[in-house]
Amino acid sequence: MSKQWRYLMLGGAALVFGAHPAWAQDGRAQAGQAQGSDAEGGGQGIADIVVTAQKRAENLQSTPIAVTALNADMIRDKGIASAADLTAVAPSLSVTTSPASSTNMQLFIRGIGDIDPILTSDSPVGIYVDGIILGRAAGSAFDILDLERIEVLRGPQGTLYGRNTIGGAVNLITAKPADDFHASVDGSAGNYGYYSLKTSVDSGNIADSGLKGRLTYLHKERNGYVDDLNAPDNRDPGAYVLDAVRGALSFRTGSLKLDYGFDWSKRESYAPAFQLTVVRPDVLAYLQASSALGGNAPVVSTDRLDSIRLNQGKMTDRVIGHTLTAELDLGGVTLRSLTGFRRWANRNARDDLDGNSGLVGFTVSPEILAPPYNFNPLGVTPIDLFSTRNRRRQHQFSQEINLLGNIGDRFEYVLGGYYFNEHSAEYNPQTFLLVLPSPVPILLTPTVTLNSFGVQLSSLTDYDHYNKSAAAFAQGTYKLTDTLSVMGGIRYTHDKKHLVQRAPLVRELNASFQRVNYAFSVNWQATPSMLVYARTASGYKAGGFNARSINSGFDPESLTSYEAGIKSDWLDRRLRLNLTGFYASHSDLQLQQFQAGTGGASSITVNAGKARYWGIEAELTAKPVDAVTIGANLGYTNRKYKQFLILDPTTNQFVDVKDSARFLVGATTTISAYAQWDIADLSVGRLSIRGDYDYRGKVYYHPTIVGTPYNDEIAGAPRHLVNGRISLTDIDLNGAKAELAFWGKNIFNEKYRLFGIDFGSIGYAGNTYGEPATYGVDFRLKL
Repeated sequence: MSKQWRYLMLGGAALVFGAHPAWAQDGRAQAGQAQGSDAEGGGQGIADIVVTAQKRAENLQSTPIAVTALNADMIRDKGIASAADLTAVAPSLSVTTSPASSTNMQLFIRGIGDIDPILTSDSPVGIYVDGIILGRAAGSAFDILDLERIEVLRGPQGTLYGRNTIGGAVNLITAKPADDFHASVDGSAGNYGYYSLKTSVDSGNIADSGLKGRLTYLHKERNGYVDDLNAPDNRDPGAYVLDAVRGALSFRTGSLKLDYGFDWSKRESYAPAFQLTVVRPDVLAYLQASSALGGNAPVVSTDRLDSIRLNQGKMTDRVIGHTLTAELDLGGVTLRSLTGFRRWANRNARDDLDGNSGLVGFTVSPEILAPPYNFNPLGVTPIDLFSTRNRRRQHQFSQEINLLGNIGDRFEYVLGGYYFNEHSAEYNPQTFLLVLPSPVPILLTPTVTLNSFGVQLSSLTDYDHYNKSAAAFAQGTYKLTDTLSVMGGIRYTHDKKHLVQRAPLVRELNASFQRVNYAFSVNWQATPSMLVYARTASGYKAGGFNARSINSGFDPESLTSYEAGIKSDWLDRRLRLNLTGFYASHSDLQLQQFQAGTGGASSITVNAGKARYWGIEAELTAKPVDAVTIGANLGYTNRKYKQFLILDPTTNQFVDVKDSARFLVGATTTISAYAQWDIADLSVGRLSIRGDYDYRGKVYYHPTIVGTPYNDEIAGAPRHLVNGRISLTDIDLNGAKAELAFWGKNIFNEKYRLFGIDFGSIGYAGNTYGEPATYGVDFRLKL
């Protein structure tokens, strides 16, 4: 019997024999989730979801912004465990991870996001856990236990959420301790050696003191999904081992509410397999001599490989976080405090970004690149096209104060102050090969003659970065009539950044920025089941530094958005349709311009662009009969650069490539759909079947072919993913409730590109690929 099945059976047996009828509860509709599955008045309508997108608890359908929300049941049905799994949950949302790490997430909303994992650069899409922002996108794709709700806010959120939310914000909200005692175990097993075991215990109200607690532990692991011929299965690309703990305490007494959350996780993983997609002819000719010289032959493929030879090491990510939310009811006014502390540490022993190990080639000393340009042959040596190691760490503290209240029956307001303090550091050595033409043919053996030679080089990026931000904001909503209201908000932000760098340059840089952002909307509750709104808002992404760039920094970028939307329920709440149209003007874009050469691979950041966006978004949910639920969302974003200046490395002149430049990662069109059929209530439980479809249009990984000539060749083609799930719920086991489900992801085994890097002047480019078909079984037991 395999190890994972032993774990699952032991965990299940522990709950079966420990079950007691007095503890059995379903508990599927907790506060903040769907507030009952029925419409008001007893009809079997579409459930309401309460969201806190505007700092207050509101019905999703009454919130006048473009927001998508998923409750706990939806999260479990879609198999979401971390922010990296958010693809297809909302219109115009694209998510990917970078090749150099399994926890570096790149999140795009309405075509706006950032791909550079450098710790000195901010993401324009904010990621929050229980209202506390994650300061870095790098390392943000960690598993978050006990997700109760996910809210995806589209468009700039510069008033209530602040800087670095010009594309939108994602708030991941964890479950609070339950009022009664509960214990549960969730297990899962699947192909590629996957298994997980999660146990949770709720204390309930301890001695009627108002104090409640919840503790959750998770262990999961999987072998890789591409066979590295140089490594065992548990070190193949995509393999990981994760241990995570989350604790929560809740205290209620009189007018005081306290919620504390603690999370800790350790993840050991191996990066996705990077493989060469295209190689410049002279570089390929040089590499093809490897096998004749005693090394491996180079492997280049435009399709996903099932096996590969790599030379990569283990990545370790450690995360620890604390959050404390306090609310005091002052009699008509609520004082709220949100305090957060997070620490992340990452170590990457080695990442192989060429997809080939065991290559050899004729090399010369790097002396040839500097006066007096000595040609010093080193003979036939092992060569490394590109590899990187990394040590990164980050810790942050944030404090937010809110004052929420009403003046009379028609005016409600939120006042707030915010402070954020962060320190991050990175030590990133790189090793890479430069292939240069030889003035004369080089005869190595009677059968091997080369017209080029290799120079093995290295570079280092080493820095500390300090970041402080302070803000004050206010937002109010006034009801002009019972159905018509206006909302206005304003926020002032001051940022201060400090870079201390030791390599590749020794320098110390300081910068500060300040900005005022606003939001204004008109909201009309046309009928009890239809909200119509129009909104304008501005957003601000802080300026800063790129530690890999020789320039002294970049300025903030700004975005102003105009949108109108309708949120509506029809046919006695059997049909829900939400529509949004938007237009946005984007200025001072911080554009990443990839460069690779004798100084290593770098992505410089400059304010060199302007853009405009317009688009439409639709979300549809239908419940034609009680047993069937159908849902779909569509996002279309038409994007155009108004200016895109870039330095052409061949002419050393700035050129405007606005007509040919590409937008990164975020697809023009996203479509997702699902259908769930609750087939029958059987004697042993409730049988359901669900299917999910996810479409993402073509994506690019660099903005232009200037400096990255293979950008079009490594682009990600449109992809179609289909997932499925069959579940049996509400199984009664001696008073305990059980669930059993069989699932499959990417069940048609679509081969699609996850990310791409064009190394430009070094002469090659490559891709990582998404996961192949995976399948497995889940079970849950709850006391």
